[in-house]
Amino acid sequence: MHFEEGRLTAVLVDDHELVLEGLQRALARDAIDVVGAFLDADGAVEFLARGMAAHTRLDLVVVDLRLGGRSGIGLVEDVVRLRPDVRVAMLTSFEDRVAAVAAVQAGVKGFFLKDSSCGELSAGLRRVAEGHLVIDSRLAQAVLGGDPNCRFTEHELSIVSLVADGLTNRQIGEELHLSSHTVKEYLSRVMRKFGTATRAETVVRAVREGLLPEKYP
Repeated sequence: MHFEEGRLTAVLVDDHELVLEGLQRALARDAIDVVGAFLDADGAVEFLARGMAAHTRLDLVVVDLRLGGRSGIGLVEDVVRLRPDVRVAMLTSFEDRVAAVAAVQAGVKGFFLKDSSCGELSAGLRRVAEGHLVIDSRLAQAVLGGDPNCRFTEHELSIVSLVADGLTNRQIGEELHLSSHTVKEYLSRVMRKFGTATRAETVVRAVREGLLPEKYP
């Protein structure tokens, strides 16, 4: 497939069909060609895992923060694993500072609000493709300021919360639609960050740092 010089290629993932169609038209006007548009994470992962990189240049993957009630951050981690050469950007309708920090920690290089203009979004995505970290100004301070309470991903915090409820890895996996192996990996990552050795110690540490305020006000 041949692409004109100066044009970029992107994959879009958003669970609203109208949003996908609108984004595709808007980006095409600014020389960003959408080579794949998906309503769910599974379709995007399958597309990326097929080895399409051997035949199609891919510059960007643009992911919605919430995909059918699920976090897009898990998809970001999959994209980074499958295609570490591709820049990932995230879109959201909400000024969620915790999510913005978690997204960047997961590998996102651009975090944009959906009320941005088409021109602002296209220009921001081009900067992301060039290797820059681009964060909406309304969220930049939270991300760049390094809030210590935001150093965990949404999945990690969800798993610690369910551990605090006494659920096993298998039960947590059923709750979050993850394999028990994936749950174990997330929990191990949290324990490494905390420097804890047991599930109980991890919950106590999370409580002390105010990461479970809804359970222990």
